[in-house]
Amino acid sequence: MIVKLTLDNFLAHGASVFEFAPGLNVLTGPNNTGKSAVVEALRCLAENPIPKHVIRHGAKEARVTVELSDGTRVAWVRKPKYAVYELTPPGASEPQTYAKFNRTPPEDVLAALRLNLVPVEGSDDIDVHLGNQREPVFLLGKPGSVMASFFAASSESAHLIAMQNLLTDKVRKAKNEKRRLEAAADAARRDLDRLSRLPDLECALEVGRDTEDRLAVLARDIPALQTVLSRRESLKRRLAALAARTAALQTLAPAPQPFAVAPLARVVERQTAFLRSREQAASRITALAALAAPPTLAATAAMDRLAADMAHVRAAHRRMSRKSAALAVLAPAPEVFPVAALADHLAARRALAAKMTRLEKSLARREHLSPPPEAQSAAPLAALVRDMRALRQRRDAAADVLAGRDARLASLHTDIEARLGQVGVCPLCGGDLRPETFLDAPRRAT
Repeated sequence: MIVKLTLDNFLAHGASVFEFAPGLNVLTGPNNTGKSAVVEALRCLAENPIPKHVIRHGAKEARVTVELSDGTRVAWVRKPKYAVYELTPPGASEPQTYAKFNRTPPEDVLAALRLNLVPVEGSDDIDVHLGNQREPVFLLGKPGSVMASFFAASSESAHLIAMQNLLTDKVRKAKNEKRRLEAAADAARRDLDRLSRLPDLECALEVGRDTEDRLAVLARDIPALQTVLSRRESLKRRLAALAARTAALQTLAPAPQPFAVAPLARVVERQTAFLRSREQAASRITALAALAAPPTLAATAAMDRLAADMAHVRAAHRRMSRKSAALAVLAPAPEVFPVAALADHLAARRALAAKMTRLEKSLARREHLSPPPEAQSAAPLAALVRDMRALRQRRDAAADVLAGRDARLASLHTDIEARLGQVGVCPLCGGDLRPETFLDAPRRAT
């Protein structure tokens, strides 16, 4: 039995679905709304008639699909030039497609639909399932011979009688089912009346469950709370001990500031790197000593001086950057105690002590001397005084010359230090040029 009919792009139906209930189904509506198209769709599905215009305007194909009570699905697809059937057995996921079957539908489709025509001797086959809107009531417009032939067909009459009996049995069963369902509904109403207090009991039971859950939570949290309280008392005692300790420590002087050794470590690393680079430079000089002299270059003295000055400036900038970075992390120098006056006093005291010692030695030596001779002519003594004055003047002149030379040497030292600060790096070995090593080197060599 057909339980569902789907029309897609069939005549006036764009997409229509009809679900049939058991028993009689009536389709009503105004004219030209597609009621006759439903019967025509079932006829096309059962008979596959001569091609006619059933495809909806603008569509590429028309589709009529029915679903039977046993789960079987049958679809008739009308394309512009041919038609195909799709048969989907119960439980199958993919349909079986039938094409090139001439005019008569495939046997599998006819067996599934069971909408076959009834053959009558001496007349056209009669459709006992689908009627025509423009024809009289079933068999009334047929000749008597045709009607006699139809009813004379024992198999078909028996089929009709069986169908009538089946319908009567279904009606009886439906009435019995209706009475049974009504009785069950009355019993259910009575049961519902007896259970009218069930919502109140359910609410009370829900409140009891909530109370039980809260009691369980409290029973679980009480030991944890006791542990927290005991820990709180312990923390209070520890806090009191720490407060007493803090009060005792506040009377102490602050700890001395630790000396930062990170800059000293960096200085040691730079010194090690300098010694390593110096050794590498020495090895390079030894390796380059055996090479021939380079060819004579063009006069680029000015450019060389400029490049050397730029290199010196860059090297000085790098050194100053390293020194600034190293000095930035150092703590400020401690305040110097003024000891200049004390140092002068100690120096004067040492000088007086030394002078006193010399005088004591001089007196000790003079005690053993004989008395001076008697004074005679003063001419030799005057000559001696003149000679001593001349020697003193020569000594003073030599001291002035020596002082000028010392000043000149100090000026040369200052110029050399400034020049070394500009050069910065030795052009031969690549090492740092420092005044204390560069100026003291000749004296150490001598």
